[in-house]
Amino acid sequence: MGEFLLVLCGVLRSTDLFFRLSVMKIVPVLTMITWEHFINACIVIPILWKLRDDFKKISLRDGVFFLLVGCGSSVGGLLCFSKAYSFMNPALVVLLQKLQPLITILFSALLLGETLNWSFYPWAAIAVASSYFVSFSFTNPFSGEWHQIAWGTLFSLLAAFFWGGGTAWGKILLKSFNPLFVFANRLVIGAIFAGALMVLTKENIMFERVFASEDPLFLKLFYMALVPGLFATTFFYQGLQKVRASISAILELSFPLSSIIIMWAFFNKSLDSIQICSGIILCISMFMVVQSKKSSS
Repeated sequence: MGEFLLVLCGVLRSTDLFFRLSVMKIVPVLTMITWEHFINACIVIPILWKLRDDFKKISLRDGVFFLLVGCGSSVGGLLCFSKAYSFMNPALVVLLQKLQPLITILFSALLLGETLNWSFYPWAAIAVASSYFVSFSFTNPFSGEWHQIAWGTLFSLLAAFFWGGGTAWGKILLKSFNPLFVFANRLVIGAIFAGALMVLTKENIMFERVFASEDPLFLKLFYMALVPGLFATTFFYQGLQKVRASISAILELSFPLSSIIIMWAFFNKSLDSIQICSGIILCISMFMVVQSKKSSS
């Protein structure tokens, strides 16, 4: 059952492509993400109320990690991930997210004192090298397309940084708090932070367009917040409790695989053979990175 939930999580996350790309053509990325967070925050506020006594246990250090999870992992990760879509093939953006385990393990070593096996380093180097070819293939990185691809790669890696770091920051919080409390705070803090960014950047919430009488965006935003967001994440954590980390690293490939199929079948955006081979090498190397971490535990 755990394996099924992890695969289901990856497939549900990939369906985000059907709506995110079209919504981004109508509203600014920050506006879209703010709506997603507002929707999810409204859903989880009752959880925070039920677990309100846990607020008394929050120390200054805990508060910093809650902010990192809410502002960085939730808003920052999704913002960079969405921005990357506008610069490069979304299938490549998804493939580059396979670097997340590497970032998570590095943060765990720095913040949690977890040890690294010697085999971590060569596989990490292979993963980084293959991520280059996933992005650029054999094209000249200083060609006319360089700026577009470079910005897309940068935002993709920033998303991997925020989400990979978020796992380590979340692990620290889970030592003291209920998982539902941590997850709900992530979404509510993210909603507050996204709203603050909207005010600072003077972005328009576009209420009229979101709830327009003809072709309203709210249903698409609601789907994006609920299915690839809330439901997929819930399935992921439920599955992860029952499946070894090394196996989950393989099962999570359902996300990039499903995304690539969607981009090829519905958006006519395929990858060349070099990018496909590099993506396979990237996935294998990240599996070995996870294995090396397991053997050092």
